[in-house]
Amino acid sequence: MSLVKGITKQILSRFPYRYINVGREFYKWLNTFERMKTMTREQIREAQFASFANMVSYAYGETKFYRRLYDDHGFHPNQLKDLSDIRRIPVISRAMVKEAGMDIVAAKYASKRLFVGSTSGSTGTSLTVYSNRALEQREWASTCFLWSSAGYRPGDGRVELRGLFPGGEEYKIDPYHRVFRVNVSKLTPNNIHSILERIEETGYEFIHGYPSSVSLASKLVLDNGLVHAYKPKAVLLASENVFDYQLNTIRKAFPDALLNAHYGQSERVVTASWNDGESGYHFNPLYGYVEFRQETNAVIGTSFINDVTPFIRYELNDIASTENPEPSSRYLFPAIKSIDGRVGEIMYKPNGDMVSSALVAIAVRGTKSVTACKLIQHRLNEIEILVETVQGQSEVMEELKPVLQRLRSIFTDAMIFTISVVDHIPRGPSGKFKSVEVLIDQAGVPV
Repeated sequence: MSLVKGITKQILSRFPYRYINVGREFYKWLNTFERMKTMTREQIREAQFASFANMVSYAYGETKFYRRLYDDHGFHPNQLKDLSDIRRIPVISRAMVKEAGMDIVAAKYASKRLFVGSTSGSTGTSLTVYSNRALEQREWASTCFLWSSAGYRPGDGRVELRGLFPGGEEYKIDPYHRVFRVNVSKLTPNNIHSILERIEETGYEFIHGYPSSVSLASKLVLDNGLVHAYKPKAVLLASENVFDYQLNTIRKAFPDALLNAHYGQSERVVTASWNDGESGYHFNPLYGYVEFRQETNAVIGTSFINDVTPFIRYELNDIASTENPEPSSRYLFPAIKSIDGRVGEIMYKPNGDMVSSALVAIAVRGTKSVTACKLIQHRLNEIEILVETVQGQSEVMEELKPVLQRLRSIFTDAMIFTISVVDHIPRGPSGKFKSVEVLIDQAGVPV
């Protein structure tokens, strides 16, 4: 950031948030989402179908990719009469999007300057994604709307727990965005107290970060007797698999805080949230349309907010547990019990049979002293288990016995498991955690 831009942001940070940081697009979409609270389920479904049909027509007219795809499949947007007609539309995959390149970007944006990002690559394949200021505003509107159930309002300050900083600082203060960013990789028993004191001075009442990062910080709070040093109003968990042992640690460290877990993607396809007291994730039906593949429970989504790169019936790599089909919210639906893993995170048994990471995720649940756990498959018959904890090794090993039993029941007794107890498992720059890493293919050849 240039010196002039930095000084300008410092000055602007003193103005009311609503005048500087967000614009008309933000409030337009926030109002759209808020109106759902006054609508019947039937009215929401009607609005949902209208948004779906509009996006299909838009993508057909604006992108080479969808025009070719739909013409090849004998489909035309005029054939959409109601939600039951959606099955006429072919499902697309990440590989198809990657191959399409700029052909899937709307023509009216293709020649304009766009923000360029990428997906996390947690499945081994990163995808380039494009956005602009309007799309970022819509995304932030949806996030604020879902966070509002935990008391968050646009402009409220938040403590953001991140994986690392380029400069290596322990923390950074961003008054323009009202964010206090903590470098989780620099958190230690020696500085956790002073950092909590600094956070308390800001008056920020919300913690935001990936579950693996928040649980690590929570463990340090517990082990150093700092439970009441900082009392956030809510803990806002970013989109990453959430395990019971993480929630248990976070609740003990911040007993008075509400918990909210968010589900979303870099592609901005569908979004959902989970709150304390609710039995599962509830989707925002006017952000996107969600389906589940019957064979695998993979999430298939259609975005209503992303007009830069339309994603229509796009199969995500996430696997949903649909054991909770009835939403407890009148206006947020459908509901699912949990996000259990990613389709692309496939591990292997010694004989080469595939194992979904969703099964692995379920197997490692139930521990209390573990802040993070990562499985690395080096060979067909060898998996290393990295266990992050600040507890003693004997205590952790005792707690891992039932976990090993469950893993052996999945991978068979022919699998060799080695356990490495560490103080910290590295996260990505954003703080996101990759819980499964497979270094071989199905034939056992290194990749």
